[in-house]
Amino acid sequence: MRVLFVSALIALALAGCAGDTALNNRDVVLASSTRDAAEAARLISAYRVSRGLSPVTVDPKLNEVAEYQARVVAAAGRLSHGNFAGRMDKFGVMGYAAENLSAGADSVDGTISRWKNSPGHNVNLLMPQASRIGFARADADNRYGRYWALVLGQ
Repeated sequence: MRVLFVSALIALALAGCAGDTALNNRDVVLASSTRDAAEAARLISAYRVSRGLSPVTVDPKLNEVAEYQARVVAAAGRLSHGNFAGRMDKFGVMGYAAENLSAGADSVDGTISRWKNSPGHNVNLLMPQASRIGFARADADNRYGRYWALVLGQ
């Protein structure tokens, strides 16, 4: 199986439709970064280990995928997974994969806490097959200001 959609239906129900064309609105995105990925991996690993699962490590390729999607949703001003399977194929991500998105939180810890308290996002955090993550933030001059993306993979 190339890609597993762990929470696609929940995500689609919660999100609007922001496609890759949202990147045409680049002037809205002020900055993006993956510099918080190590902190995210540390927090997610501690949570997973406390539940009997393996820790995760930061993967540069997944960071690239997460940063891309953080910029897309920031430019659109709304959360959407868009064509998740197509994006995974485009970036060469094979195997089990899942994505969490968030907007408005000010910190890595706050973002991950939101995901822990959301059933669909929590399923992704605790995906047994996950061993690697990518994590990114994009800042935008719009409604939510800060957009977060997490990609988990095998």
